[in-house]
Amino acid sequence: MKIIKDKTLLLLSSLGTAAFVFMNIIEYKPNRISQGIKYSSFQFFGSLGMIILILWLALLGLSFFERKDKNRLVFILAVFLLLALIWILQLKSGSVSARESSARISFSAGFYTQVFCLYLLFSTYTQRIKDDSFIIGIGFLSVLSVLVYLFLTGAFEDFSLIKEYNIKKTQFSENLRIHALLTVSSVVTGALIAIPLGFLAYYKKSFEDKVMVPLSIIETIPSLSLFGILLVPLSGLGKLPFFDALGVSGIGWAPAYIALTLYTLLPIGRNTLTGFYSVDKNIKEAAKGMGMSKRQVLQKIELPLAFPVIFTGIRIAFIQTIGGAVLAGLVGGGGMGTFVFLGLGEASPDLILLGVLPIVFFTVLLDYLLRAFEKQVRSVLYD
Repeated sequence: MKIIKDKTLLLLSSLGTAAFVFMNIIEYKPNRISQGIKYSSFQFFGSLGMIILILWLALLGLSFFERKDKNRLVFILAVFLLLALIWILQLKSGSVSARESSARISFSAGFYTQVFCLYLLFSTYTQRIKDDSFIIGIGFLSVLSVLVYLFLTGAFEDFSLIKEYNIKKTQFSENLRIHALLTVSSVVTGALIAIPLGFLAYYKKSFEDKVMVPLSIIETIPSLSLFGILLVPLSGLGKLPFFDALGVSGIGWAPAYIALTLYTLLPIGRNTLTGFYSVDKNIKEAAKGMGMSKRQVLQKIELPLAFPVIFTGIRIAFIQTIGGAVLAGLVGGGGMGTFVFLGLGEASPDLILLGVLPIVFFTVLLDYLLRAFEKQVRSVLYD
């Protein structure tokens, strides 16, 4: 009996293979409201589907073996698998839709399951071969280049997600801008409020509960309830000339901005408190023994050493707020939530995805960039 060497690879490759073999990969509709026809991978891809299946089986086989360059090989096979899936998908789409203007192709569960498995494979094995930056760069650059080329050549025009984007291109750009503004402004405002509060809770021990308990309570209030609480006071403020000029009212950007800001306070405030507590007391005593004043100890010792932990709270707040800003669409605040709730109202999964996919992409990208920055800061301070 063979011993399984890589359970992670076995699980993901088995799931990807099963999704390819047993689940539908696309759904064809002659128009937006008609009943669709679902295609399995073999029906849609035909003989070309064997390329994808062989690559999945190759990954599955690698899970039973251990070799020096296995992690590198898994990453390369995953790149080829994703490229094959994308390329064959766009190649076969024209034969199904016959390039009819009203026809559209939607992705089904089989496609999303395979892409999810590939995402987890990339996440896992990029870390395992992190020293092979050249291979990682070539792999991701290859995928990005193929995607850009196919988009520019109109290869995905038959897919309903692209059709929805083309119809709402102007709205998409505007709502993406609003979503970004809401996210950044809420986190920046939250940091300006929560960092002093966290420091106050650290500096005055008697204030810790008085600061942290209210922030914890705010975090437990459901978003819709918080919008309802803000409705009346903001409507009153909107009647004043100054606030009316800013567009403040019970609906719109104001309640979304305030609610998102309030939700950032706990992660940033708690991490600020934890960051200052994490500074070694011996270091502070040594600094005082060298003649440093309390302000100098704070500026030159405590704050720099606490910063990585504080920044972790800011990173968590950013990731939390990107997703939370979807709810701004419920109160007319704009953002990508506009497409999500419009899609729910029209029973259009692709319109929902038009709002969700950019959020997922920018969440992953921002988390990666902030983690890299955080790691760099820690290496500078502690190495």
